[in-house]
Amino acid sequence: MHISVDIINNPDSTDPIIIKPYKFDISQFGEKERNTLEFTIRNISNTDLELKLVDMPAKMFKLILPRKIRAGGTEKGKIIVQKGFVSQEFEKSLTIELNDKLLTRFTVPVKRIIRIPGTADTTKTKK
Repeated sequence: MHISVDIINNPDSTDPIIIKPYKFDISQFGEKERNTLEFTIRNISNTDLELKLVDMPAKMFKLILPRKIRAGGTEKGKIIVQKGFVSQEFEKSLTIELNDKLLTRFTVPVKRIIRIPGTADTTKTKK
């Protein structure tokens, strides 16, 4: 078995796609509930790419992901924290795979912190 890993110091320069933001922070600072985050995926290659989700915490998120991104194109996606997890803090991740020759995978950190002014902090971080 051969495993190859590339650590990217500058996540804005990944290849063949760039995901922005490169970390999904769905934190809530205030009383208004925040459970969604929109993101963009830019295909910087010269071939059309298909994306598929390969790993994500079960039933924690709903991920709206474009199936295909044209060469040089940009598409939008969205991550939604499901109702049973909106009151929780966490640090998780999700992984998508491309249909390029290397079957490149991108793992994106997903975190949620909840801070509501005037209330005691009774939440605990779930990992």
